[in-house]
This record gives sequence, C-alpha cells and structure tokens, in this order.
Amino acid sequence: MGSPTRPDRPRRQVVRRGGACGGVVVALLVALLLAACGQAGVPGGAHEVVIVPDSADAPEGAPAAPSGLEATPAIVPNPGDERVTLTLFYGSRSGLLDPWPWRRTVDRPQRTADLARIAVENLLQPPPNSPFVSVLPKGTRVLSVSVDDSQQTVYVNFSQELVKNHPGGSYGEGVTVHAIVQTLTGLPGIRRVQILVEGKPVETLAGHVAIQEPLERFLIVPGGPIPEGAVAGPEGADEPAASAGPPSGGHAGGGGDGDRAGAAGEGAEDSGWSPWRMDVDDAVMNFFQSEVAQGRMQWLTDPVEAARYLATTYGFYGWDEYVLLHRTDPGEGSGRGEALVRVRHGNSYYTLHMIQPREQGDQGIWVIHDIRSRAVQTGRKPVDPEVVRSWQEEVDRGTNLWRLDPVDTVRRQGALYGFDPFSDEFTVVQMDPEKGQALVRVKHDGREYEVVLVQPLRRGEKGVWWIETIRAVAATP
Repeated sequence: MGSPTRPDRPRRQVVRRGGACGGVVVALLVALLLAACGQAGVPGGAHEVVIVPDSADAPEGAPAAPSGLEATPAIVPNPGDERVTLTLFYGSRSGLLDPWPWRRTVDRPQRTADLARIAVENLLQPPPNSPFVSVLPKGTRVLSVSVDDSQQTVYVNFSQELVKNHPGGSYGEGVTVHAIVQTLTGLPGIRRVQILVEGKPVETLAGHVAIQEPLERFLIVPGGPIPEGAVAGPEGADEPAASAGPPSGGHAGGGGDGDRAGAAGEGAEDSGWSPWRMDVDDAVMNFFQSEVAQGRMQWLTDPVEAARYLATTYGFYGWDEYVLLHRTDPGEGSGRGEALVRVRHGNSYYTLHMIQPREQGDQGIWVIHDIRSRAVQTGRKPVDPEVVRSWQEEVDRGTNLWRLDPVDTVRRQGALYGFDPFSDEFTVVQMDPEKGQALVRVKHDGREYEVVLVQPLRRGEKGVWWIETIRAVAATP
C-alpha cells in the first residue's frame, strides 16, 4: 500500500461526472458538487472548538472572519480538558434528510491526527437505539490518518470498501462525502479534507462527486453568502452578480412556500418536502422528543440553542451569532410553537424559521423548518394597478388599515423584500400627503436603506401606500 499523497498546495476544484440526475435533486448534493465554494470549519458551543479562516487564503466568496480574529491561528481548547465533544454526522433511516448532526464526547488524545481518526471511526458507529445510520459503506475501515499542519489539511486513508461497497447514486454519494468533510472540519487545526482510498486519491466514490483534491467545509444555504457591501446587478439590486451558493436549490429571501418547495428540485412541491424541513422526518422527530423527555439533549428545547446545534448540517458554525427575533406559542395558522432566529455568518445574515413539531411549550423540541436569506432586494418596484386597486378597496371596507401608514407599510410589506419587522428599525424621514410621497429609512443588519413610497390612487389620509424604490445608503467613511 502506497503512502498518502500530499500535494504541495491544495487546489480547490470539484467537478461533476456523468449526466444530470432525475427526480428530486436536493440542495445538499448541489452544494457538494460546488465544494470549491465551501468554507473552513468553525463549529463551537460548550465543548466544541473554533477554527478561524486565514483571510489571506480564504476561498473567493467565503465569509470573512469576525472582526479582530482575522489571520489568527486556530483556537485550541484547553489542553487540560480530558474530554472533547465531537459533532458527527449520520444518515436517517427514512432518507428524508441527510446528514443529521450528533454530539459524542470522547477522551482527548494528544495529537490532532489521533482526534481526527477517532472522529472518522465514530462515523462507522451510529448511536444505538436511534433512527440514525452510518453513511459510510459496510466494511469500510480507516487505514491511516495524518495531518499537514502547514496546510491545515487532514489525509484520511480508507480501505477499498469505501468505493467497492458504495451503493452509488448521486445523492448517497454526496451524503457520504458531506458527512466526512463536515465532521473533520469541525476539529481544531483542520480546514481541508483529502479523502484517500488505499493510500491514493480517487476521482469519485461512485461517479458523481469529485474528491481528488482537498475539500473544504460546505455551506448550503438559499442563495449562498452575500459579500459585504455588494450593491450590484440590474437596478442596483442588493445581490452579487454571482453567488457562492448553489446555482439551483437555493433562493434569496422573500419567497413563499412555493419557492421553498422549488429549492428541493423537481417533484418537491408534490411531496411537500424541501431540504430545510427537518420536521418531516417523523422517526427523527420522535427520537429527539423522546430524548428530551428522558432528560437528554435539553438544548433542543431552546430555539436558539437548537438552531446552533442543527444548523451545522447546512454549514453554519457554533461560533456564528444567533439571535432570537420572535417567538410565539402557538404560531398563527400552524397551531405550533414558532420562532425566528437570526444568524450572522461572516458578513452575511440568514433567518432560521424554527418550529416545535411535537410538543408545545418548555419541553417541546425545536427544529429548522425553513432558511431564508436576509439580503435586501433593492431597486424599483413597478406599481401594479390591479393590486393597488384591491388594496384601496380593502382599506375602504375598514380592513388592513396599516396600508395608510408609510412606516407600517414598509414594516409589513417590506418583509417581501428582505426587511425584518421584528428586528429592523423603521423611521419616517419625509412625508408629503399632497404629493402622495414618503421616504422611510430602515436599519437592517448593520446597514441602512431608504424606501421611497407613493400613493398611486388617492393622496392624503385615505390613500394606500406602495413601495416604489428601495436603495442602499452608502456607508459613511
């Protein structure tokens, strides 16, 4: 058996082999095929550790490290701690969403390579009496593990069963790679993962996901990360011309249920499933709720801590900023507990829509139901005469009177364009009832926007307002 091959400098290249897949192609797989846009692993939490990306060597489009942490070395846990908690990833017997995160505490070895070996060997051992299964093929063995500290790259050498016994399929192959990479990039000193088979790189495991080069952590979110200060595109849209996220399977915020179903690919609308909806996996939901009832996994009863734990599936980190925006018990329409958690990942913001799929109240588990980008859609919003007319008729009948106030209109209608009614600050700057014009300023995720409103049908106190233009305010030097 040859010794593991170590390229002088890892090149970020992932290509897709073979034709397009039929059926539902989930966003998890799409992002795997674009692993060159992945991020360095930085989980956190009570026992987890932080790996800060080197800003000078970060992949294009990757979120920057938090202020004050750029170019710093990995934050290594207290060497005096005898135990360390790993975040591992397993499949579900249902196959509805893979992989699922699972925390396991182990004795701390002295060497990073030994910790990496422990982590990957644990991927072969799913939790007993659970709905989780290993996504590594039967008979797979870990032959050796080594770490190149200068490149922060781990080389994991598997036996031939990883390829020989793999069941195939683009989805299954993607989940296997995803679980290995997400698990190992959560360890101190590891940013990249090189998968080897019998000591040599292989192009793919089963013909779909290229793994011949080191892979970085995957970030799987609607629309991908939005670079700070991006004000590009037609009519000044606050979206970059090219996204680091999936070309399909993701979307910017403001869409409804139809958009979210479309994120899962063809056939998703019929099944009622999308990659973000954890609550559809009944076996896992029942298991989580049972664990809580027995006094374990108590973090699942807090929407913020549940988000911090479960969001690692999509590539978020424990050290990301998680803020509770809104919580209601029960939510309107669903009858279940609902919460909105804002996540700051680098310089990009997302909203996690959390729900309680089983019990309500303090002992009910929280899981991710939806992920939305918080990027604001700037530019002109042409007046739709038919819609305006229907709004005016509603107001004349005494309903939806908030449309008569420009601030309330931006607070509520502006949610369609990325604003947040629960955390944003809305201020009227100018208002001219005679001309039927108003200007409202919004502070959203550390940036300011100006919203121009007009009264298309009737001016004055009885006319409804329409959002005509949204523009970003240039930051003061």
